[in-house]
Amino acid sequence: MNKIKIILAALISVANLSALTVTDVMVAVENVESNLDPYAINVKEDARGCLQIRPIFLKDYNRITKQDLPHDVVFNRSMAYHITETVWMHYAKKIPNLNAKHLVFIHNGGGSAWRYADDPNYGNAKKRSNLEIYWNKVKIHLNK
Repeated sequence: MNKIKIILAALISVANLSALTVTDVMVAVENVESNLDPYAINVKEDARGCLQIRPIFLKDYNRITKQDLPHDVVFNRSMAYHITETVWMHYAKKIPNLNAKHLVFIHNGGGSAWRYADDPNYGNAKKRSNLEIYWNKVKIHLNK
């Protein structure tokens, strides 16, 4: 396990929840996004797979890793987890006091969305509200 994963596993926590791993957070996101269906498709957003990876998220992964994976690769659950973890870890390096909410916001709102978790004045109110609604859905699965 690389150093960032060890640090992340030690730091990731949410108020009133025990320590969580990245995998715990991903499983909670997967429950919200697809109800654990690796072949789920959201036509409106072109989100695919168990984690409902959108083209922009995959584009971010491809930029970070200097790869050119096609969107259909996200139907493979292992690949969806790998892609998501890679993107999350990329942005996690920038986040002081990293917690699960940061990762969930990145997943739903993009690489800079983690800032909404810490700064109530950051960005626009509608996006903040949407991220909070999403976070509350994910938290339900983190409590199980």
